[in-house]
Amino acid sequence: MINKGLIIVLFAVVTFGFVFGFFNYNKKLDEMLGKEIVQATAADFELTQRNETPGTDSGNGNGEEPADQSEVSKEITVPSLVGLTEEEAVSVLDELGLIADANEDNDEEMAEGEIFSQNPMPDTKVSTGSIIRFSVSIGKEQGENEEEQIIVPNLIGLSKEAAEAQLKEAGFTVDYEYNPSEHYDEGYVYSQNYKVSAVVDKGTTVKIRISTGN
Repeated sequence: MINKGLIIVLFAVVTFGFVFGFFNYNKKLDEMLGKEIVQATAADFELTQRNETPGTDSGNGNGEEPADQSEVSKEITVPSLVGLTEEEAVSVLDELGLIADANEDNDEEMAEGEIFSQNPMPDTKVSTGSIIRFSVSIGKEQGENEEEQIIVPNLIGLSKEAAEAQLKEAGFTVDYEYNPSEHYDEGYVYSQNYKVSAVVDKGTTVKIRISTGN
């Protein structure tokens, strides 16, 4: 009986020791895990605060500061310059932050000094500082074989010498024809082969008919 009781006591002591040690181990394990969680949370909070603070490295992961948005080029709509003078176009483009590049050329329709074409075309989207090229009219192109136009003057009643001088000064070639006339004295022009104010090429021959008297 004594040995049996002793065994029971020893078993109870061992069991109690095991149970006590188990609970004590779990308690210490919980404390250690709690400390690690708190430390990790604090570290994450500190990192978040650093990333959100202006002037600190963030976003690109390479230590470079974010690009300044004010330096990013704006998108601008190209205005129509046709019909404007070069000075007006330069002023308009300068206000928009665009660069003007003008050249001169002949144009059949636009008046001299006015813009007749541009590149890029109106309503095109470009960035700040883009070059806008345009052409300014210097008038119609004069061909090598294109003759200058002149107006035939009124020569009736002039003397032969006066009519001849006027025609040659204007750029005409003079031809003569002599006939009697009842209304004009000898040596004066009574008729001409081109009507007054006719427009002809420079160098055209105008025939004047000179009276030989009645």
